[in-house]
Amino acid sequence: MNQPNRLKEKNTAPVSLSHSIILLILIIAMIAYFAFKGINLSIPLFLTWIIIFIYCYATGRDWESLQNAAFQSVHGALGSVFILLAVGALIGSWIQCGTIPTVITYGLQMISPSAFLPCTMLLCSILALATGTSYGSVATAGIAMMGVGLTMGFPAGMIAGAVICGALFGDKMSPFSDTTNIAPAMAGGDLFKHIRMMMYNTVPAWIISMVIFWLIGGRYASDNFDLSTINSFTEGLAQYFNISIITLLPMVLVIVLLLLKWPAVPVILLGAVSGGIVSLIVQGNDLLSIIKCMHNGFSIESGIELVDKLLNRGGVNSMQNVVWIILTAVGMGGMLDKLGVLQNFLKLIVGLTKKTWSLVAVTMLISYIVSAVGCTQTMAHVVTGKLLAPIYRERGLAPELLSRTMEDSGTLGGAFFPWHTNAVYFCGVLAVSWGEYIPFLFLSFITPIISIIYACIGFKIPLIDPVTGEPLSQCINEK
Repeated sequence: MNQPNRLKEKNTAPVSLSHSIILLILIIAMIAYFAFKGINLSIPLFLTWIIIFIYCYATGRDWESLQNAAFQSVHGALGSVFILLAVGALIGSWIQCGTIPTVITYGLQMISPSAFLPCTMLLCSILALATGTSYGSVATAGIAMMGVGLTMGFPAGMIAGAVICGALFGDKMSPFSDTTNIAPAMAGGDLFKHIRMMMYNTVPAWIISMVIFWLIGGRYASDNFDLSTINSFTEGLAQYFNISIITLLPMVLVIVLLLLKWPAVPVILLGAVSGGIVSLIVQGNDLLSIIKCMHNGFSIESGIELVDKLLNRGGVNSMQNVVWIILTAVGMGGMLDKLGVLQNFLKLIVGLTKKTWSLVAVTMLISYIVSAVGCTQTMAHVVTGKLLAPIYRERGLAPELLSRTMEDSGTLGGAFFPWHTNAVYFCGVLAVSWGEYIPFLFLSFITPIISIIYACIGFKIPLIDPVTGEPLSQCINEK
């Protein structure tokens, strides 16, 4: 008679550190193996759910509660999913209406190859800074600059690196960005103090990145620049599209509406619809072909390989695999968070920090781990901020130091992990692989290094009274 009651009993004890380590090793090893083999990550990420289920079954834990945690995390990621689907429709529409072909044509005429990479980073920085969204910057200026750069002979990963660096810089520094607002909120700091703190390390890293892109861009300008290839490309575009400033109106509309802080999904959809209208009027396409292009993407057989490679893309269908990866990855992160895996690592790591520089380094490590597990910038900021804010205050360190460090790793580091929503989005929209762009994320590599150097020498490390929270003088020597 007691058997049914015993079957209902579930193990509610905290997950041990050793179990947390084993779970993460198994999950990361499987994902990393398939990532480096070039296998699509959607199935490996979904199979991580089986690893977690087997662990629950073996330890007598409640699978239903973990599954509900996964579904809640997926619900929180639906905003990114619908943005992706809208971007797919926008890309197909903007190619068909001539927006992207026109930007490419004008860009080839105005931008010199030696200045192309810095100009790309600068343009994406300005757009993301003004709109507060790296996704919008990548989906508009980023796509256009990919087309210009590939025509000039630059490797796709190098162009994507400049695009992503610029977009992440603007996202990190913009007061309109959700991550820039979430980080100080979780750390208990002030938004504009937080932005001022980031200027000390992010702006120097941005300048260094610009110089590096200028240097490597100069090499391609001298060795690979082929004017005949560009002429052939622009002639091919002119043959199939009416190149006109009118075709830029959909892009202008999207940028203006983003600046006015309209919601991202309807803005991007309006961009796709306005592209359809321009396609109807300027390019002479019929309504049915416009709708098909938004769904399936643009398709052309021009006989010019580079034209076909750049323009045969887009459509809602092209984003389905990206959406699948995001949903399975975020669901996995929700289950691991419910199990308390991250909290176990926090207890282990924070106990090892004695000095300010080591606390900053550990904050970055925790943020990277949460980012890799949770697959979103928001989760990295929320979890890291909640866990470490009391520790920073106890040690008399201002919350702006914590929020800056969280952004150095949580905002800039998402693209380091091929299954993270940022990486999946960038790869899907820019049509590059993770392995192609990762060597060129100079901003994401340099910014954390500068932060740790500052912490080691006691530069720009603001102090507070641990009791009142009132700011004190800047620390000079290591605490």
